[in-house]
Amino acid sequence: MRTFCYLLLVSLFTSLSNASIVEETCKNISSSHHNIAYDFCVSSLQSYNATSQVADPRTLAIIASRLANSSAAKTEARIQELMDKEKNQPRKNRLDVCMEEYSNAIDELGNAEQAIDAERDTDAQIFLSAALDAASNCEDAFAEAEDACPLETEDGEYGQMAAIALAIVAGLRR
Repeated sequence: MRTFCYLLLVSLFTSLSNASIVEETCKNISSSHHNIAYDFCVSSLQSYNATSQVADPRTLAIIASRLANSSAAKTEARIQELMDKEKNQPRKNRLDVCMEEYSNAIDELGNAEQAIDAERDTDAQIFLSAALDAASNCEDAFAEAEDACPLETEDGEYGQMAAIALAIVAGLRR
């Protein structure tokens, strides 16, 4: 019985400390980066299955990079859906710009994850900074043509997730 109680307490403490690392990280990030919403940060990071096993900021940085990569892949799939339906060639060209941006972002995020894992934090920041531009470059392609971007929601979510990953990695260098 004592062993069971001990294991229960250890499990509870581990869960609380892992929740607190996510909450503390998101609190720090959202207070210094006004484009990152605290609630979005916490819910996104806690949605990842392995977050319950997070014990350090480096692991959290890898998780954030994976979530940004997943968001970029979903956005890329959405772009393909829109391109398949689009009849207007200039608009299709703008979607093609978005497709290229997100394809490059996926590559950069993969490189960032490897760099984080190898503790090459400066390289990771460079890769994440390059990946972060995908959403704004996509939006710009539509804004320049005075056309509403059909990916506003996806760009916003991806942009926040990529910014979270970048902010966590920047914190590793302190």
